[in-house]
Amino acid sequence: MAIALTALAPALPAQAAKPQPSPTVTTDPADKDLNGDGAADLVAVGGPGTGLGSGVWSGLGVKSRKTGVGTGQVQTATNIGLRGNGFGGTYSASEFDGGQVITGRFFGSTEEDFLVYYPSGAYAGNGAIIKGAGDGTMLDPVSGNQANIGSDYLLDANGNSPLTLANAFQADGVDNGIPDLIGISGDATNGYRLGYHPSFGAPGLYFGTTTLTNPTPTGGTDWQNWSIASTQTASGVALYLRNATTGDLYLWTGAAMVDNGDGTGTLTHTQYRIAVNWNTGVTIRTLWAADINADDTPDLWTVLPDGTYRAYLISGLSTNGTPTVTATRAKQLS
Repeated sequence: MAIALTALAPALPAQAAKPQPSPTVTTDPADKDLNGDGAADLVAVGGPGTGLGSGVWSGLGVKSRKTGVGTGQVQTATNIGLRGNGFGGTYSASEFDGGQVITGRFFGSTEEDFLVYYPSGAYAGNGAIIKGAGDGTMLDPVSGNQANIGSDYLLDANGNSPLTLANAFQADGVDNGIPDLIGISGDATNGYRLGYHPSFGAPGLYFGTTTLTNPTPTGGTDWQNWSIASTQTASGVALYLRNATTGDLYLWTGAAMVDNGDGTGTLTHTQYRIAVNWNTGVTIRTLWAADINADDTPDLWTVLPDGTYRAYLISGLSTNGTPTVTATRAKQLS
């Protein structure tokens, strides 16, 4: 049974040009630390083609007994999405099939919450936010614990829904208690761009997408060929960008959104080329950015279609050289 979602958007104030932002950096508790133990955790969506059962899988990070920081390994993941997304009507784990899940303080509290977004399928362009319990699980998605994101809230200037979304935190320098979003959207006629979706201070409310004029990390306009994953460290907002076809992997750090006041903007950043021929042509179901080993350098987890995960620990960032990428052994997530 198809579920229709209707969202009523309040009238928006006139937009004015914003000054160079000074993004708010929140470091306690750390981003992606779902249970507050000081180690980043891994979350992946299950369902057909993922090697995992339908639902949302939460793997809590394992810390080194010697150093006390994350190792890149996680505990055997548990399915925390058995009660559905709160709007599908079936109250089942299959409501997450085809979705993308990101985490953040989307209800404005100290716990990490779960935002599921659907780029295609029955819920295409829609999303939902479910409160985190603070222990690596989510609360029952009933009234008060869940908020919908209507598809019209995230449309770009040409009426396109995002192909993917990531947490933008407060990269525009405005902290109203709810993180912003950043995504990729477009069409073959008008081209593809990064889009910035500012929060309006309440769970699920995003209006007035700002089209970012940034080229891709390699200087192109083929944003439809890139995927993104974000995190936040003490140094600010960071964004990983991956081109599956070419194997290019880049990192943007210190990301800050400058609004031009005319519906467009720019994401200022420092760019690092992390790797070439990185998982070229490999389907990655989940690209998950986090400071895994607490060294203030963003790292990556990947989850493949066979349900295995692997961490990539990054060190030695340099704008002129090649950083060190240390891959852990692939293991089954659940």
